[in-house]
Amino acid sequence: MNRRLNTQLLTLLTIVLFLLTLSSSIVKSVPPVHQETLIVDITGNGDFTSIKEAISNAGANAIIEIKEGTYKENNFEINKKLTIIGDGQTSTIIDCEGNNGFIFNSPYVNIENLKLINTGEYAISVEFDSIWCNITRCTIEIPMHKTGIKIKASSTVVSDCNVIGTTSTGIGVEIRKTSNVINNCNIHGLNIGVLAFVDAYNNEIISCNIFDNTNGVEIRINSRDNIVTTCNIYANELGVYFWQNANYNSVYLNNFWRNDVAASDKSNNTWDDGSFGNYWDQYTGLDVNNDGIGDTPYVISENNEDRYPLTDMLLPEEITAPSNVKHISSSSNNIASFTWDPSVYNKGVEGYYVKIDNNPETFIGDTTSWTSTDAISNGVHTFYVKAKGNDDALSSYASITFLIDTTFIDNDNDGWSDEEEQIYGTDPNNPENYPLDTDNDRIPDSVDTDDDNDGYNDDMETSYATSTTDSNIYPTDTDGDGIPDEDSPDGKYTGDVDDDGDYLKDTIENRLGSNPLDKSDTKKIYIIGEPYFLVDTSQNGVYNILYDVNDDTITAVEKYNGNYLIDKDGDNSWDYIYIVADNSLEEYKTKITTPLLTIQTILIILILVIISVIILYYFRDKIRNYKPFRKTKKTVRKPSHEKPLRIIASDRETIDMTSQTKNLLESIQQDVTAYMKKLNQIEDQISTTIKTEDKESLKTLQGKIDKSKKVDNIKETKIDNISHKKEDAKTKEYLSENVEEKVDELLSKLDKKK
Repeated sequence: MNRRLNTQLLTLLTIVLFLLTLSSSIVKSVPPVHQETLIVDITGNGDFTSIKEAISNAGANAIIEIKEGTYKENNFEINKKLTIIGDGQTSTIIDCEGNNGFIFNSPYVNIENLKLINTGEYAISVEFDSIWCNITRCTIEIPMHKTGIKIKASSTVVSDCNVIGTTSTGIGVEIRKTSNVINNCNIHGLNIGVLAFVDAYNNEIISCNIFDNTNGVEIRINSRDNIVTTCNIYANELGVYFWQNANYNSVYLNNFWRNDVAASDKSNNTWDDGSFGNYWDQYTGLDVNNDGIGDTPYVISENNEDRYPLTDMLLPEEITAPSNVKHISSSSNNIASFTWDPSVYNKGVEGYYVKIDNNPETFIGDTTSWTSTDAISNGVHTFYVKAKGNDDALSSYASITFLIDTTFIDNDNDGWSDEEEQIYGTDPNNPENYPLDTDNDRIPDSVDTDDDNDGYNDDMETSYATSTTDSNIYPTDTDGDGIPDEDSPDGKYTGDVDDDGDYLKDTIENRLGSNPLDKSDTKKIYIIGEPYFLVDTSQNGVYNILYDVNDDTITAVEKYNGNYLIDKDGDNSWDYIYIVADNSLEEYKTKITTPLLTIQTILIILILVIISVIILYYFRDKIRNYKPFRKTKKTVRKPSHEKPLRIIASDRETIDMTSQTKNLLESIQQDVTAYMKKLNQIEDQISTTIKTEDKESLKTLQGKIDKSKKVDNIKETKIDNISHKKEDAKTKEYLSENVEEKVDELLSKLDKKK
């Protein structure tokens, strides 16, 4: 194989290696995103002193660490993936000063080890489509009529939190979406501990202590397939309450005790798992075979019963913290008294440790009440209590914040000051006589516009003929926006024009065919800043039209790979694709529906196949057509000296002639591009045949050409060595005549020079 062939092969191999390297770089995984950490320290020893400022300056996926202290900030809007971590849920305190706390407007937001106090309408709100968020080890103190955590998105996890109502009003955790988990939380002192409503389904309430609430767990308004399990539900007026078409929920392996009413079910639900039910302290049945399961069901309502009630309380393997901590003495009394409910432990509880603020803790033995031995100064304080097991295991602290104000005079210690009782006309010296306050909001019913704190004022409830003192009886309001679905019977109040709160009027939904009481069958989206609605007119869980609210027109929608193709302008071609996972919209023409890795793999294979075919084809012709060069038997006469012949490089005129020959060949290449390599081969043959020091060499070459008259054969031999095709006969003749003419001219000039 000659040098030219080696060069070509080396070039091909280089190209192949380059393409393989390029393909390797294409499929290389993306390097991990850098995760920055920002420090917030109110003392100035961090990156920021303000939480808001840190959130504003943090990049996506950043970690914000908040050092201990009290931060008076609020309305933290989080629009990117962040993790916010405090030093502890008792030492890192956020005082919201009557305003809202955290608003999650992004998936994958995590907060932990924080305490939120003095919050507004809510402490934390997980907004729509903010999926996969976590709230961990946080303490939330809920003021009057407010909500601790509002969950409007799916797949939120609330774990190891203390959600505390300070006035026995409000809601601890409110769930309005699917697949959320409330795990290992203490929820107490509220009107409703956990509320799941308006099509909330597949949610789980696990291993929680839910106590000292009006309703411990309330599930209603078409909420289904929720689970309540391994919880301690006690000291509530009503433990678990199902109503307003809340079906197919499951309650099992829970402890119910000391509730006024353990459970109420006005729907159709399951109260055991098929083998085990719940422990009910009010169960009076027998267990003859001592298998721990009652011989008769525990009846909850006409159509609902626990078929396998447990006769013994389920005790945890880990010691629980004391619960239902209360400050029972008057705020005016600086010798404070407290009570709590006992901890639960399968190895038994030896006693309790107590302390106030950061003072040393004291072991007080197995009792569930304590009175301070020293006077406590005026101001806000925190009482802590934790349990000790018989094996010296310790629980976490339970706590309550309380106020000491010796200027507050309350002679009968009923919680109402003497001055307040005089204003509201009750006896300041009689602890049994104090202002009636149904909802415990410190506003007596005589002046309260909403006595039962159900969100519907007394005047409205009177118009709708519902109870003004029972928070569980109020006008039907599907979307919970405070506007009843229908007009009041007396015509005083106008009903809601959008019952399910999906931003599409009931009249339009009725016309399109969607359900005006089901929020899930419409989805509001924006296309170039204009509002549109994806609508499920078949009510089967799949959007099938796009409704333009401005033009009152509909166009086609089609579900594709879990997303939706959208024909915005009605021209029967897709314009956009709606991505369900992140609630985003992309132009359809830019959407790559085949996975990138698959495209890259196919492209690489295709390139390698093409290269392989080219190489095989190339070498097939080379092997078939390659003819090694053989010198003619009539060789050039050997000179008298033994040194190798030198090419005539010193003769300027000869070099010029050679250059002219090259120009000729290049001119021929312009006419017949396919024969460029052939002409180069002829030029090489002529150059290597002509020797420098002997004129006879040139004459011998001329004689060779004249005698044989077979320049055409020489040309054909050279062309065959590098050609991949058959030459046209006329082109061969043209090449031969022109090359001969130029060679003759070259030899003639050399003769003249000599």
